[in-house]
Amino acid sequence: MALNPIVLAVPFYFVGMGVEAFINRKLRAGLYTVDDTLNNLACGLFQQLLTVVAAVALMGPYYWLYRHARVTDWFGAHPATAWATAFVLSDFFYYWFHRWSHESAIGWFSHVVHHQSEEYNLSVALRQDAWQPLFSLWFFLPIALLGVPPAAFATAYGAVIVYQFWIHTRLIGRMGPLEWIFNTPSHHRVHHGVDPKYLDKNYAGVFIIWDRMFGTFEPEAEAPTYGTIEPLASFNPGWSHLAYGAKLARKALAMPTAWDTLQALVRSPGWVPAGAPVEDLNALAAARLDQPKYAVVVSPARRRYVLAAFALAMLVGVLPLVVPLGFAATAALSALTVWALTNVGGVTEARAWALPSERARHALVGAGAIGLAAWSRQPLWLGAAALSWAMATWLGDVSKSE
Repeated sequence: MALNPIVLAVPFYFVGMGVEAFINRKLRAGLYTVDDTLNNLACGLFQQLLTVVAAVALMGPYYWLYRHARVTDWFGAHPATAWATAFVLSDFFYYWFHRWSHESAIGWFSHVVHHQSEEYNLSVALRQDAWQPLFSLWFFLPIALLGVPPAAFATAYGAVIVYQFWIHTRLIGRMGPLEWIFNTPSHHRVHHGVDPKYLDKNYAGVFIIWDRMFGTFEPEAEAPTYGTIEPLASFNPGWSHLAYGAKLARKALAMPTAWDTLQALVRSPGWVPAGAPVEDLNALAAARLDQPKYAVVVSPARRRYVLAAFALAMLVGVLPLVVPLGFAATAALSALTVWALTNVGGVTEARAWALPSERARHALVGAGAIGLAAWSRQPLWLGAAALSWAMATWLGDVSKSE
């Protein structure tokens, strides 16, 4: 069984964020905001839950090609070489997926969530697009054809992803000669910059040499402005995953011909048919530099509820990642987690739909827990029902106090 470096690195992720947050507090650098950080973590959990639910489908094509179409068995007999080869090739094909995800509209749909944060800190590394695995897996299939065993590929690819955690920080400056070969915080800050000269640069995962080779490298000069050209203006992880898709769907459906609809999906995000007005992305990016960051005012009572609801949702959402469950239980817990964290975003922003949705969720969970207690004769489920009732009561008190 292949080790999953992404899961094994979770303690390192939180230690790293804790250290960065401590330094940030001492320096008063303003690297973190509560709402942005919660949204980053929620988006990351969304991706991990989709990966668990769709694990068989995601690795299925790789397994099939490896078993039926590999050109050599040599790597299977040389595990160290197989892993090293998988690591370099995973990083190479990651570069090409990453570049495609910026240069194609449907690719941008699969990746935009990672760029929506207007902050730049280690929590942003965990802000991943849930749809991305569905689009990225196809880029790595040549490694299966080459005959690299699935376990070696999964471990090496996970290492490529884990490497990129530490480069999401503003606390580390330039790193001298290492920057000629490796992706560093300086290089990756450029990639997240919305400044016109930084757009679509530095796609590397581990080795910056790919950008140098293929003409997409840009060194860091002035400090970047972070986010996307068109700001999300939301701390809701559900909307984070749907906003660009809704915009792209409207654009595609408005095209005059089926061929133009297809081109709107697969060509660059700014593509329009000949004769249609073209958006000046550089001008939009330049104007974006002067816009204030999105923020909301949250009352202390609402903040306390949001933090508690977020913590409970994350606790439930982590269960499918660490405890072997059947598909139905995994899917149910994942759906409830997505619903809960979407509600957290709505309650944070005081959206009109959020309180009714949150009350409905508590009612459903409470009724379901009572039903499970009766069916399984396990009184522990009554504790879950009582917790749902307590949270619903607390929510009512919060809404009355404002």
